Amino acid sequence: MAIVIGSNFGYTVFAAIGITLQCFVAAESVSSARKKYNVNYPDNGGGRYSDKLSDEDWVAFNNIKRTSDNYLEQVGMVLVALVLAGLYQPKLAASFGAVYMLGRFAYTRGYVAGGAEKRLYGAYIALFAFTGMVITAGYNAFTTTILA
Repeated sequence: MAIVIGSNFGYTVFAAIGITLQCFVAAESVSSARKKYNVNYPDNGGGRYSDKLSDEDWVAFNNIKRTSDNYLEQVGMVLVALVLAGLYQPKLAASFGAVYMLGRFAYTRGYVAGGAEKRLYGAYIALFAFTGMVITAGYNAFTTTILA
């Protein structure tokens, strides 16, 4: 069976653009934190510049940095799963993409405001959405190739 990319695939593209922009905003928040806490490059939160921070400021900077790093660690596999799921079911994939962005927002807000323990609510939402993308892509690939 051939995959035909229909006009509904645009929903998947919008979700991918949204995730990409959200990841960019997370990276930009680190740039703002660098200026606020005077942590210059190449210090990533454990070097000479961050050694001069108070414990409270060090934790605050590293919480912001960690949310961005975590997004960068995941964005590649999330976008691949989103696009693959979107080839088969674009509106469902886009819905998972929107839920993923909501989860990432909650993850970031929780982590920055309350530390690692407060990120879990958002992490579970994002994990649910990512799992949905993978299952959608895998199920459709299986039914259109193995079972065809």
